[in-house]
Amino acid sequence: MAVEIIGVHHNEAEIVVDGQKYFVPFVLLGNRVQFAFDGEIYTVDIPERGVRLRARHHDHSLEAPMPGLVLKVLFGPGDAVEKGAPLIILEAMKMEHAILAPRDGVIAAVNCREGEMVQPGVDLVTMR
Repeated sequence: MAVEIIGVHHNEAEIVVDGQKYFVPFVLLGNRVQFAFDGEIYTVDIPERGVRLRARHHDHSLEAPMPGLVLKVLFGPGDAVEKGAPLIILEAMKMEHAILAPRDGVIAAVNCREGEMVQPGVDLVTMR
């Protein structure tokens, strides 16, 4: 899936996915823009003004993509999970975001709890 960011407007990034335009909430992390789309997390380095941005997918990211509230922790240490299974549900920007298992594996640790506020880049789950 080709993902390209073509603009940033207030609190939303305008992206193009396989030729279709979408607006998604994003977080600015230094010189990078990070956003979630279709259950996956993408990070884009901010180049010179006027240059189109190509998103890099963080396939194995189990980090909080933006500041948010942990609504649900769906698995615990020792639980086996399949690729794509929702592990954590975050509420951010008045929307729910699922943190998905990037691969089949076993949960080694859950580094957050329900009701906790988390910041971008915080490791929420560790898998082995």
